[in-house]
Amino acid sequence: MTSIQKSDSSSKLIILEKMDSATRLGVSFTSVDGDIKVSAIAPNSLASKTDLKEGDKVVSINGKSVLGMDSRKTATLLRSVSGPIEIITETETEATTAPADIETQSLLLETTPSSEFLVHEDDFSLSKHQGLVIATVQLLVTVVLLFMFNYGNVDEYSTQKYIVFRDIMVMLLLGFGYLMTFLEKYGLGAVGFTMLLTALNMECNLIIESVLTGTLSISMDSIINAEFSAATLLISFGALLGRTTPLQMCLISIAESLFYAINKILIVFGLFRAEDVGGTLTIHMFGAFFGLAASYALGPQEKESASNNAASRVSDVFSLVGTTLLWVYWPSFVGATETDVDENEMHCLINTIMSLIGSTGAAFYMSQYLNKGKFDAVHIQNSTLAGGVAIGATARLAMGPGVAFIVGLIAGSVSVLGYFYSSPFLEEKLGLYDTCGVANLHGYPSVVGGLLSYFVGIV
Repeated sequence: MTSIQKSDSSSKLIILEKMDSATRLGVSFTSVDGDIKVSAIAPNSLASKTDLKEGDKVVSINGKSVLGMDSRKTATLLRSVSGPIEIITETETEATTAPADIETQSLLLETTPSSEFLVHEDDFSLSKHQGLVIATVQLLVTVVLLFMFNYGNVDEYSTQKYIVFRDIMVMLLLGFGYLMTFLEKYGLGAVGFTMLLTALNMECNLIIESVLTGTLSISMDSIINAEFSAATLLISFGALLGRTTPLQMCLISIAESLFYAINKILIVFGLFRAEDVGGTLTIHMFGAFFGLAASYALGPQEKESASNNAASRVSDVFSLVGTTLLWVYWPSFVGATETDVDENEMHCLINTIMSLIGSTGAAFYMSQYLNKGKFDAVHIQNSTLAGGVAIGATARLAMGPGVAFIVGLIAGSVSVLGYFYSSPFLEEKLGLYDTCGVANLHGYPSVVGGLLSYFVGIV
């Protein structure tokens, strides 16, 4: 494997010998104002043995102009080639700094062809810390479960509860996970970290809720309650996606399991004795505003980070897959605690389905109305689910299918209006960045559901 170069006063011909298409060159590219530039070169790599320099502008590859290409297409082109690669570059004489709106594609990592970021020593330091956090949680949970916990009462078990557990887990790992893949550059993290955060949060919640309720046993009911806690965390994760490190999210996962349990057991159900069978208040409202508070604490989003908040047709399709999974399994989520009472379970399922149908119709109508005849993918991915959020608090009550449908219409409309008006306002005026719009999907519809719960209680 050899590399040679020929140069003149303004341009250079770099020749790289790739043995096969799997050979890594060790160079990262950045798209700056339509130009492809070298942003980094890995030490002891094939590229480092040439005259290629950081900041060089790439003109052509194997005679093909890269004008108009983005960094991703350039990197893909280089990966697919085997044998000699002729790269013509230009060196700028004046030092320049890259503007904020840049797009970077890296060929440095050896793990997968789609790696997007360089690996620095600080990243390895963070990795050690997050590994320590994960290992510590596993150790503590192991000790507590071994010496303090046993199985729950077998008389309280039913196969229906396992089916509910399975449905909710599909919502958590696939529904929420894929819903958050709408950001092209964070799709892998959205799905992958969803699994890690769900497991961490459920482990902690199983112990915390058992201690607060005085029942030191593991049953299907306690596991389902732990899933509710994980759902709350994933809602908060939506507000922070792309802005936090894995270490930060692990710490938030542990902390929120505690705050969720306190809010649910001691405040909502203890102090206020609220009606909230489907988690409108304890899950959606708490998760949304906890995530927004954490996002606000992070401060304004950096421009370089904001440039990564772009979607593509492929990422939007994957996100819609998450939407459909959530839509289908949402009734099971709302009726999860009512499987022992047929009438209550029937009300939960029918009311939730009618409300989801209403919010879906409202979301499609409002989206095309506000966008002059065109549908916005973000509205369809999220606001169609708003009915499930709003109806949760009162779902087991015999309010009538018509009322449930109206609740969905209101929730879907409020959600779309939130995406259209509230999100820009929060970013521009308050510096509050809500990556997935959890205020619009979970926050505002949960307020609608909370008000409904209050008025139904009066009536």
